[in-house]
Amino acid sequence: MPIVKKAPGIMTREVKLEEPVNELLEDYARFIESNVDHVVNAVLKKVLWRDQDYRKWREARRTTQSNTDKAQPTEARARA
Repeated sequence: MPIVKKAPGIMTREVKLEEPVNELLEDYARFIESNVDHVVNAVLKKVLWRDQDYRKWREARRTTQSNTDKAQPTEARARA
């Protein structure tokens, strides 16, 4: 097992920020001597994973999807 994990894939997404939020984002990135992309990723991960209702909803969806996949015959899954 490798000690260093593979870096996650990077996707490009355009978002519109309120001006004060954009200034805050840029200022915070300067404060931690990093870039805004890193700050956005870190903040979204932290905030979204703290939402317990979201986590329950996501787990319920994954369980339902997993059960659906198991119910399909192997050939049907291969075509999907």
